[in-house]
Amino acid sequence: MRLIIFGGTPGSGKTSIIKYVIEELKKDFSIHYIKFDVLATDDDVLIKERLHISTEKRFAGDLCPDHYSALEFPKLIDSHKNKDLLIVETAGLCLRCSPYVDKGLGIVVMNITAGKPSSYGPILTEADIVAINKGDLISQAEREIFRIKLLEVNPKANIIETNGLTGEGSLDLAEAVKNMPHTEGRLILKKSMPSAICGYCYGNKIIDAEPAYERYKKGSALKSLLPNKNCGACGYKSCNEFIRAVLDGLIEKEKCPFVKWDR
Repeated sequence: MRLIIFGGTPGSGKTSIIKYVIEELKKDFSIHYIKFDVLATDDDVLIKERLHISTEKRFAGDLCPDHYSALEFPKLIDSHKNKDLLIVETAGLCLRCSPYVDKGLGIVVMNITAGKPSSYGPILTEADIVAINKGDLISQAEREIFRIKLLEVNPKANIIETNGLTGEGSLDLAEAVKNMPHTEGRLILKKSMPSAICGYCYGNKIIDAEPAYERYKKGSALKSLLPNKNCGACGYKSCNEFIRAVLDGLIEKEKCPFVKWDR
């Protein structure tokens, strides 16, 4: 099985490019497509209807979508071992997060009109392939300047020019997938996620240092008791999401079955 992860900001054209790539690959490979998003999407339904492959979607809700996808990767791989290709489309909401793993293929789709490469973080710098999309909207000279600036940020990148309307570049992307190694063994993120554990991470909404710190202390105390399995037995996707719900009074802490609580 091979794991392919598409990153890129909303509106960059990820889904359009992915459709063309799947069209090129589906005759030779069994494919499963997963769309990670925050609240809603129908991309999985549209791809299933158009391309006749298995699809699913997963919503991060109150979690960072890239943290959530990293939590879900082992489960997804274990659930779809019978597939040749596992194609993941991330939400692409955080330029600091890098969703790519060492034994997968990381592809970032960049809208060439949406800003200079130096303003992007690990979502660009850690990508194996950069698909430059919407290049037809600017001049050839501007495209060349963009390419030079891109290579300054990620000198190892394989750059492929794409077009989500015509399918340009999809053959090259499909060929890269065919030539990538199989995804086996433990996966390692190419870049660590941002560290941000504070009172706001635990659901505080008051812009004031004292209540934020108090919320952090309560959250940390509860966190120290939990197994951090992120198993979902409590009804929430992660232990941090469960902690927020407990502090908000939405659920009793005893709903975690792995802790013997003092009565």
